[in-house]
Amino acid sequence: MAKTPRFDLTPRERDVVRGVLAGQTNREIASALGLSVQTVKNVLSMVYLKCHVRNRLELALLAVRHDLRSR
Repeated sequence: MAKTPRFDLTPRERDVVRGVLAGQTNREIASALGLSVQTVKNVLSMVYLKCHVRNRLELALLAVRHDLRSR
């Protein structure tokens, strides 16, 4: 049986992932969370590193596959 990978995302990182899954732009995510667009970009960069993905599409696929929305 394959182990489910552990990504250890912070609550803020999970919030940003949920925004990506909702199809929001960085500007929309920033507005919804009360952050600057640059902060959203920085958070996404950390999420990409932690999840070993290169872009929003790969992140969205991984997030759905491993249910990162609720963790």
